[in-house]
Amino acid sequence: MGIHQKRLKVIEFTIDGTSFECQVNTWNLDPGIEDGDRLYSFCPDGEAVEETDPEPTLEIKFFSDWRSNGISAYLWEHNGETAEFELNHHPNVPGEHVKWTGELIIKPGPAGGEVRETEFTEVTFQCVGLPVFERVS
Repeated sequence: MGIHQKRLKVIEFTIDGTSFECQVNTWNLDPGIEDGDRLYSFCPDGEAVEETDPEPTLEIKFFSDWRSNGISAYLWEHNGETAEFELNHHPNVPGEHVKWTGELIIKPGPAGGEVRETEFTEVTFQCVGLPVFERVS
């Protein structure tokens, strides 16, 4: 099979039904699945791998938006709430459109930055459980 590559260009991203994809600059959905520790004993079959719990996160870098319906203000106004999210990846590419749905815990990002620089908000949200992966046809 030959190489197949695709540039990241378009996503659809909502938190509690409100679209914020136009403010997103960077995103990374990490399932947070770590390898378990190996455990040993002196018996003949004395090796096991310890079970681990996933700690999924959704890391997003937004262009800051402090308008009344903007993402930066939304995060501050809903701090600590659990909200549903949906992230559609390659929504405009037939055969490659996939999405994740789940819940995340809202937290605000830091405000501010350097003078005359574009203002960004970077947040790593904790997901409640592992987001559900689905292929969209």
